[in-house]
Amino acid sequence: METTMLKPSPLLAGVTAYSPPTPPYPIDLKLDGNEGQAPPADLLEEVLEAGPEIVRSYPSTAPLESEIAGSIGIDPSRVIVTAGGDDAIERAVRAMLAPGREMILPVPTFEMFERYAALTGCRVKTVPWPEGAYPANAVLAAVTDATALVVAVTPNSPSGLTATRDELARISRGAPSSLLLVDLAYVEFADEDLTSFVLTLPNALVVRSLSKAWGLAGLRVGWAAGPAEVICWLRAAGHPYAVSGPSLRLASVRLRTGRDDVARFAGRIREERRMISERLAALGARVLPSQANFVLARFEDAEAVRTGLAKRGIAVRIFPGRPDLEGRLRITLPGDGESFERLVRALSEIIADREVTS
Repeated sequence: METTMLKPSPLLAGVTAYSPPTPPYPIDLKLDGNEGQAPPADLLEEVLEAGPEIVRSYPSTAPLESEIAGSIGIDPSRVIVTAGGDDAIERAVRAMLAPGREMILPVPTFEMFERYAALTGCRVKTVPWPEGAYPANAVLAAVTDATALVVAVTPNSPSGLTATRDELARISRGAPSSLLLVDLAYVEFADEDLTSFVLTLPNALVVRSLSKAWGLAGLRVGWAAGPAEVICWLRAAGHPYAVSGPSLRLASVRLRTGRDDVARFAGRIREERRMISERLAALGARVLPSQANFVLARFEDAEAVRTGLAKRGIAVRIFPGRPDLEGRLRITLPGDGESFERLVRALSEIIADREVTS
């Protein structure tokens, strides 16, 4: 076969495909991807009851958008359903950024923000957020006339740290010509749901996901809410039929019937989060105060801990090539007693017995 002379866009230079690290051993307990508990098996029957028309026809997101809008008390014109929260983020990035414009991004955070932004040709201004409060002062100091997008991921991934109402309001007031994107993918596990508050800010966009607490990562369903004008921009920036008919049907049913189930699961996660933070601290690891369904812990030899867990069939997330996350592991909480005890027992064996310390 002849070699072609095809060349990608210059904006693609340095941007690699997302690929999480592969655990070195066979895994049966995946605690590296932040998925939630599996939904009830009978949820899948909803697709069969809908009949073949659900896969024959182009899907409409309007019914689910109306349901979501009703649940948070806003007009449906202010809501868009997307292919996961990632799709909502990419649409916002495409809608707001271009060469000559800037995005302000506290880091470390969800890595797809920088990947999507790189493809717009914009400038990304990073602000350190290794621990503590959301860096509102540093974010505001970075705002210029070119700033078009400011990001707040709360609870943040991979740290689990959060922003407050006051901090978000300050950013909104201090950057009135910028879109404040507030990613609340993990908010079900936090002490406070900021969705309604953020929607009172005139230049803010909320991004939510059904991949975490709702246990529907495989469906790829998320949503965003904000000013109607901004939602129109997001519709123009993405695919017209981004979410499949079966996914929309299952997401709708899950949202209507699964709230008590999700609340119980989130409560269990909060308890596991407290217990594992205490246990890791007792073992000498340094754990950030998380409000997500995971904890970020620092170890003297994170790779050794990760490998020790993998040998026991447990996967956790490590961040190779990320100096701001060196020596840290993100450990998703399983949300069930048996798996949690297995995780704690494994960490205790690896750290205490093998003297892997922070």
